[in-house]
Amino acid sequence: MFRCFLAGFCLLLLSACTADPVLDLDLLEANARGGDPQAIVQLVDLLSAREPGVSDRIYAIVVEIGERAVPVLLDQVHSEDKQMREYVIAALGTLKVVDAIPAISDVLAQKALERRYVAAWALGEIADVTVIPALISALDDENSEVRRYATRALIKLNKTAVLPLIGYLADASGEGAAGAIRAVGDIADKRALKVLLAQAEGEQRAEAFLALGKLRDPSAESALVAGLKNPDSQVRMNAAMALGPLGGPAAADALTKTLEDEVHVVREWSARSLEKITGKPVLYRNSHDEYVRPYMVYH
Repeated sequence: MFRCFLAGFCLLLLSACTADPVLDLDLLEANARGGDPQAIVQLVDLLSAREPGVSDRIYAIVVEIGERAVPVLLDQVHSEDKQMREYVIAALGTLKVVDAIPAISDVLAQKALERRYVAAWALGEIADVTVIPALISALDDENSEVRRYATRALIKLNKTAVLPLIGYLADASGEGAAGAIRAVGDIADKRALKVLLAQAEGEQRAEAFLALGKLRDPSAESALVAGLKNPDSQVRMNAAMALGPLGGPAAADALTKTLEDEVHVVREWSARSLEKITGKPVLYRNSHDEYVRPYMVYH
């Protein structure tokens, strides 16, 4: 009985969101899975349905149909209906459709469109090397969500994104540089060492210090030790954090001094990194003026 009710409810919803005669969704799905082109078109059209749950159900069916739905999806990438556009782009990303890259990249670049981060996510899912220019261009987007998803997508591309990111960072600044630094840091490719050391002398030094710590290259030690004296407490904290995985005797001496930093998180990270370097217990003064050991986060 419940299944009959559910089927009737779906039919009611479908009749409300289309001017066509009432559709039997189960029959439509069966026809689409069987390769009926018109049924696939009708399913994709229903991605714009506003009734709760309908578009989600249709989306799952379209993705399962897969390759046969791709031509219809490609036709809708630039749909003026934002819900349709987002579902279509998400589906093309999930299906890893390389042919969709130019159209999705175009959507990503259209700053008047809402929720463009879906396009950045989709490009990362497709993960073809040709998505890299569009994602790098989005690193300095005015929308923070677009920047965040573009950075994540580049990280997903891993080693293939490193050299383009290094080239971009040679002249990058601002939010674009920050995103690129985070990406190469998370990828942890030592080819980025030189450009990160250069960025460590600029406005994004705090981000560069974190990235250098992830590279774990001892040749960054002197730059990080110098960062412990920076007037910006965020920079000092990041430098202390980064020294743990790569520091030696010089770092240990410097971190012993910053155990008395005026900012307690700098003291905490100094103690944590000092324990990592020396292998010995270290006490620091916490925000309650109590001397305690830091909890260990390094592995």
